[in-house]
Amino acid sequence: MKKQVIQQEVKTLVEAFLKIKEVSQNKMAEMLGVSPATITNLLNENWEKLNQSMLLKIRSFFDTKEWVAIETANFSTIQKSCNEAKMLHKMVGIIGYAGAGKTLALRNYYNNNSNTYMVTCSRAMRTKQFLNEILKGFGVNFLSSDFEMTKRIIDEMNKNSGTLLIIDEASKLSENALMYIQDIWDGVEDNAGIVLAGVEYLYTNIKKASDKNKIGMPEFYSRVSYWQKLNTPTKAEINTICEHNNITDEKLKRTLYRGANFRLIRNAIQNLKTI
Repeated sequence: MKKQVIQQEVKTLVEAFLKIKEVSQNKMAEMLGVSPATITNLLNENWEKLNQSMLLKIRSFFDTKEWVAIETANFSTIQKSCNEAKMLHKMVGIIGYAGAGKTLALRNYYNNNSNTYMVTCSRAMRTKQFLNEILKGFGVNFLSSDFEMTKRIIDEMNKNSGTLLIIDEASKLSENALMYIQDIWDGVEDNAGIVLAGVEYLYTNIKKASDKNKIGMPEFYSRVSYWQKLNTPTKAEINTICEHNNITDEKLKRTLYRGANFRLIRNAIQNLKTI
């Protein structure tokens, strides 16, 4: 891709993000992990001050991929659950098999709604790192005790009514980290929403811990308004995905019908496009 094309693409992405998310340039810089001057230079097209690696770093934040997404039943369900959590100030759980389209739909909601923040968890993430990632998502650089960081998250979420915090891959969090989510929820209930998303054992593990009366888990379980389960791809959805991605081979379609999840279908189509 030509450098000029990347420059304009990144500038357009940043301008759209600032407009939709209604955040300051300084906060966006913190989210991206770059200096405020970098954002200023980008918007003013001072390209001589921005090298290719910096442009690609900023571009990667937006997770741009050459893939035509469609509104599957799961996609629509996730949008509805996020809206409900945001507007009605609920904590909602979304659970589904790996490849159900959770991350794609959640990121779409995050990208297109103001006052909405998202963090993606990993197994290697310690509690303080988890809290730090949430604050980074708010455009806040604040490293302190777990208590003070949790309090700061609550303060940030309560600045506006209808703030939504999306926690993707929540099934990778420890029970200790879940207790911090409970503390956050107790501080923002009736003013904000939280969405927890993960594979099926996110629900299973929390329910088992609650049934065993493990410290804090019954209280956490009771705070989740409901658990939304996701479905496997239908034949009609696979046909629509193929149509939107210019796949007409009927033999390939029949093979995709046996695909267990949207990720496998996506990978198969993308692999075909590279041949």
